[in-house]
Amino acid sequence: MTSESETTNAYFVSDLHLFSNRSTGDLILPELRDRVRQTHTVVLGGDIFDFKWSTHESDERSVEKAVEWIEDLLEQNANCEYHYILGNHDSRPEFVEQLDALASRHPNFTRHRYFARLDNCLFLHGDVADGPLDHARLDSRRQKFERKKKKTGLWHVAYDMAIHARLHRLVVLSIREMKVLRRINAYVERIGHGLDDGVTDVYFGHTHVDLDGIQYQGLCFHNGGAAIRGMKFRIVETTLSAPATVRA
Repeated sequence: MTSESETTNAYFVSDLHLFSNRSTGDLILPELRDRVRQTHTVVLGGDIFDFKWSTHESDERSVEKAVEWIEDLLEQNANCEYHYILGNHDSRPEFVEQLDALASRHPNFTRHRYFARLDNCLFLHGDVADGPLDHARLDSRRQKFERKKKKTGLWHVAYDMAIHARLHRLVVLSIREMKVLRRINAYVERIGHGLDDGVTDVYFGHTHVDLDGIQYQGLCFHNGGAAIRGMKFRIVETTLSAPATVRA
């Protein structure tokens, strides 16, 4: 952070699960565009798109529409810095290639595989909480997830019934928040971006549980929930310098 920088609001958005017929992500697009036009930094925290449950006719069409969606967002504010962090639902190799192509065309767009450190804030998807904390095993889990065939037909009907019965909510709430925070806290220490390294706030998604500034082990954790029918969701506001200092 430099003396010339100005500290203003920035935004973190995760788990829109666009293309799934359970997503309510399209409903928040007007609000998201409005926020983008007023800010200098937006972090997209993974699972913005859901290729596994996409209703598009092919993976190629899903990737095409995802790129169009991102380019539309970029057009809202050419002076905004955009950071895209991969999640387990949107780390498909052909999509990652397109993200890298976007980054080559737009200097204000950056793709991150695991996390983004901006000023005193750490942003990640959160699927690291599902298993071992090293990146090699995280990659392995994501690859196994992406190799699963796109769900179609009766699978969608069955999952819709589960959402309607709030079974999804019950599964999410069965995840102990303290266990998630403990694992993510261990991860941020492991990668060298914990409390002792100047981080004060951690922003993550994946768990679909809305956390509004929960204090744990000296850090403040934030999660905006998920844009899925029957679940809480919000665009998470944070404070970053303009421009934010990016640390690897």
